[in-house]
Parts: sequence; C-alpha cells; structure tokens
Amino acid sequence: MTDLVSPPDGIATNPPPASPASDKKIKTAKKTGALGIGGWIASIWLITLTAAAVFAPWLPLDDPAKTDFSVPKNNSSPFTAGHLLGTDNNGYDILARIVWGGRVSLVVAAGVLIIGMLVGGTIGLLAGFFRGKSETLLMASVDVFLAFPALILLIAIVAFLGADLLNVVLGISLVSIPAFARISRATTLTYAQREFVLAARAAGASQKRILVREILPNVILPLLAFGLLVVGIAIVAEGSLAFLGLTSTETISWGGMINGGKKPLQQDNIAHTAMIPAVTMFLTVLAVNVLGDRFRAAFDVKDSML
Repeated sequence: MTDLVSPPDGIATNPPPASPASDKKIKTAKKTGALGIGGWIASIWLITLTAAAVFAPWLPLDDPAKTDFSVPKNNSSPFTAGHLLGTDNNGYDILARIVWGGRVSLVVAAGVLIIGMLVGGTIGLLAGFFRGKSETLLMASVDVFLAFPALILLIAIVAFLGADLLNVVLGISLVSIPAFARISRATTLTYAQREFVLAARAAGASQKRILVREILPNVILPLLAFGLLVVGIAIVAEGSLAFLGLTSTETISWGGMINGGKKPLQQDNIAHTAMIPAVTMFLTVLAVNVLGDRFRAAFDVKDSML
C-alpha cells in the first residue's frame, strides 16, 4: 500500500494546464449553466405555456367556444381585428383555443408522468433488486405490453374505455409503463452492486431500508429525465387521438384544432387554422425533448462521475 506522504522537492504537484478548448467549455458552462442556451429557451417556453394554461380562466381571452359572427367564415388572414391569431372556420378565437388546449396537454403530461413513474418505476425497481422469479414474472408482464404496437394498443384501449380525457390519460400511461419499467430495472441493476449498497448490507440494514434509502434516490433522477421524453411522446399521442376523432369533441385540444383545420386547408387553402396549433405542438414537444436531453446528460452516471 502506497504511503500518503508529500512528494519530494522539485516534483510538480499541480495538474497540467487545461487546453484552450477545455477553457472555452468551462466558460460557456459558467455563462449558460447546465441547461445551456437551448435549455433555457425551452424552459422559458414551457413555463410561459404552463402559466397561460393554468391561469387561462383569468386571462383576458375570448371565450374559446364562442363564435364571432363578425368575422367572415372563410377568413384567410391569421391577423383579424380583435383576434391576435385570427379565427378558425367556426369563428372561434385561435389564441384562446391554443391556451385552453394547453390545459389538456398539461393534464395528459402530468398524468402520464405520475402513473408511468409510480407503476413502471416500481415494477422495474422490484425486478432489478430482488431478481430471480420475481424479476422473471414482472418483466414478463412488461414484455406482454411490448409485444403490441403502441399506437394500435392505445387506440384499442381508448376505443374500449371511451373517448374521455381520463381514459386517454390511462391509455397513454399503460403504453408508457413498459418503458419506465425497463429504465428503472436497468438503473437498479447498476446500483444494486455498488459499494454503498454492499456496505449497507454488511452493516445489517434490511432490504426495505436499502431499497428505499440507498437505491430509490438514485433511480428517481434518471426516471425523471426519461419521463420528460415520455411527456413529449404523450402530447403527440393525445394530439394523434384527437386528430383521428378518438377523443371527446367537447374537449379543446391541439390535435382537435389540427383536425378542424383540414377542411379549410383542402377546400380554401387556408393554412393558419391548422398550422398554428401544429407549430405550437411542435415547439412544445421540441422544448420537452431538449430539457429531457439536458437532464439525461446531467444525471448520467458516467458523465457526473458518481
């Protein structure tokens, strides 16, 4: 074993100077933080959209279900007097429906994230920790869901349960559970043989304590990072169901707005009624994916040198 003594005189103990490229990366990281410029822009977009959706009833917006008969039905301009983003084919204010549609996306995203992490994360955690027959049984149930095409399974679930927002959330959550379970299991397997877990076992800690106090905190962060990516997929999935007419017609959603904009686009070449909600969905999913990628890199075991 090497003695911990001071080095002889004349031997340099300082690390070699950093390269100009390393200095540039360090300066950029200090300026922009761990999120980077793209991450901050994505955060601002999501915070603004979330705040508008939450406080929609108190914002000075038009009634999203009220028709403005003063606007021509086939109005081709997205800039109409009294309507910042124009009106759709039914005379509804597009800006108001974008904001209220964001409430649906927010509910779907939160519901899928919570259910997916609780159910899928628990399945993967138990399978990766106890191994053996428990792992075989739990992961076999996950593989059953993976055997079905996700979109076909989602359509079947919603068609069977009914075109209700709660049923849409449950359907998308069931489809996302296998992915959460696999991420949770893989992360649990990584930490189950780490030194601090072995030390806890040697100290006589119970399996419950090791699972809750030692492994679970290390599994949650990768699940959250992956959950942001699933949120983007969930928003697209809900929009796809609404576009296909598999959600309630009384629910205002971005997918439903895109579906409603098909007829003006095909018959009168009016693009803004479908383009505005499509661009809003695109920017939202892009922002979620950017943040998910940033958090995945931040919580990666190797990158963070844990």
